Amino acid sequence: MAVRRKKIDNEIERRLAIGMIVSDRVLRELTTIYNPDLVEVPYVKLIAGWSLEYFKRYDKAPGKHIQDIFGTHARKGMDEDLEELVGDFLQDISEEYERADKFNAEYLLDEVEQRFRAKSLDNLSEDIQTEISNGDVEEAEALLSRYSRVGRQGRQGVNPWDDSDSIHEAFEQAVEPLFRFPGAFGRLINDSLVRSGLLALMGKAKIGKTWRLMEFAFRAAMARCNVAFFQVGDMSQEEMIVRLHCRLAGRSNLPEYSKSMWVPVLDCLKNQENRCDLKCRTSPCGLDSDDPEDTPSDYVACAVCEKSKVGSFAGTVWYKKVPEEEALTWREAMKAGKKFGSRLKGRHFKLVTHPNSTVNVALMKAQLDNWEHFEGFVPDVIVIDYADILAPEPDVARKESRDQSNATWKALRRLAQERHCLLVTATQTDAASYDVETVRMKNFADDRRKYDHVTGMLGLNQTEEEKELGLMRIGWVLRRSGDFDPRKLATVIQCLQKGQPHIGSYIAIKKKKEE
Repeated sequence: MAVRRKKIDNEIERRLAIGMIVSDRVLRELTTIYNPDLVEVPYVKLIAGWSLEYFKRYDKAPGKHIQDIFGTHARKGMDEDLEELVGDFLQDISEEYERADKFNAEYLLDEVEQRFRAKSLDNLSEDIQTEISNGDVEEAEALLSRYSRVGRQGRQGVNPWDDSDSIHEAFEQAVEPLFRFPGAFGRLINDSLVRSGLLALMGKAKIGKTWRLMEFAFRAAMARCNVAFFQVGDMSQEEMIVRLHCRLAGRSNLPEYSKSMWVPVLDCLKNQENRCDLKCRTSPCGLDSDDPEDTPSDYVACAVCEKSKVGSFAGTVWYKKVPEEEALTWREAMKAGKKFGSRLKGRHFKLVTHPNSTVNVALMKAQLDNWEHFEGFVPDVIVIDYADILAPEPDVARKESRDQSNATWKALRRLAQERHCLLVTATQTDAASYDVETVRMKNFADDRRKYDHVTGMLGLNQTEEEKELGLMRIGWVLRRSGDFDPRKLATVIQCLQKGQPHIGSYIAIKKKKEE
C-alpha cells in the first residue's frame, strides 16, 4: 500500500510540473498556496520554482521557454543527477507544449490542492509529535493554533463581481470547445463541447448511436484531446477496432461494400439548379434530373459557400459514383493507424470493452484512477456507449429500475464535473418514437429525470427513406445553456458502409405541426 501511495504522489507531482510549465491558470491559482515543503520530488520542486519566478516576471507560463531556463541553470552548474532528471523530464513532455490549450487545469488544481492539504497535515502531525516527544506541550499547542488550512482562493469563496481572475476563467472555460465539428452540425453544437458537460444522444434502437458516439471520440482525438471510450455491452473490442479503422481509412473491410457504389456528398441547391454565378463555383453546369444515374459527366457537387462563407449556401445532398476498391486489410489499417497516432503527438485514445450490464460508473472511475496513477492519463473527453446498459450503482442495486436509472445519470453528471471533462453518451427512446418523424422530450425511456442531469440532449431522427439516402436529422431535444429551436435540425450526410458517419451537414427547418 505504501508503494502505491508513493507512486500516486509522484505522478501527481509530475503532472504538477507539467501544469506549471504550460498553464497560466495553474500558476495563477497556485501562487497563494504553493510551498516547496509540500513537494517531495526534487526535480519538480526545482521546475516549480523556475515557473513561478517566470510567472511573477511575465504574468504567463514559461511554456517552451522552460528549456532556455534549464539551459541557463545547467551552464551555471547543477547537481549531475538532478540535471539528468530535469533534462529527461523536459524531453518526455516536449509534446505537451503543442496542446497547452487542452490542458485540464481545473482537475489538476483540485488534485494538487488535496495533495497539499494532506501533506500539510502530515507535516503538522510530525511537528506536533516531535514537540510532544520533547515534552513541550505548549509549543505543540502553539503549532496547532498557528496552522492555516491550505486552500485555493476560489474554494474559500470569491466575490463574483470584482474577482478578475475568477471572472476571466469562468468566461473562458464556458465558451471554448474542446473540439469542433465542421459545418451546420458544428454551428448547432460546438459551443456545448466544453469541459464538465454531459451530452447525450437520444434515438431508437439501431439508428446508429454507436457510429455517432465514435465520431465524437474521433473528432476529439483529431483535436489532440485525451479520449477514453467505454464500450459497455453493445459491441466487442474487435468490432470497435474495425469500425475505427474503417472511419480513418474511409473504406470498408467487407467486399460487398468495396464495390462501385453511389456515395452521398454535400451540395448546394443553387448549384444543382444552375442558379449560382459565383466565380468560385466548382461545377460548370447544373442538373437536369433527380436521378444520380443521369448526372452530367462534368457536374461537380459544390459546397464552397459553406466553407468560405461567400454567397448564400442552400445545403442539400447529391451522390457521386466511387469506383470499386480493395477491402481494407489489417495490415493497411495498422499502417494508417500508426501514421494517425503519430499526428496526435503522443495523445492517448483508450478503448475499453465490457460485457453488457457488468460495469457501472463507480467501476469506470476506478479504471480512470488506475490510468491516472500508473500512466499519467487524464481524459479530456469520455465517451460511454451507452448509459442505458450500465450496471446499477452499488447503493441503488436493490431499488426500482427507474431509480437505478436516475442514480446512473446522476453519477455520470458527477463524473463529468469531478474530472472536468466532456462526457458523451447515448440513451434509447420509447416505443412511441418509432411512429414519429422527429423525437421530442416526451419520447424518453425508463425515467424522465435523466433530463435533469444532462447539459444537453440531442435527438437522432431518421426515416426509412432517409436511411436509404444516407441522411440523419439531429437537433436539440433540450439544452441547459443557450437558446435552441427543437425544429432546427442539422441534416447530417453519412455513408456507414464506408465507415463515414459524418460526410457533411446542412440545416433543415421543420415547420411546427399542430399537436
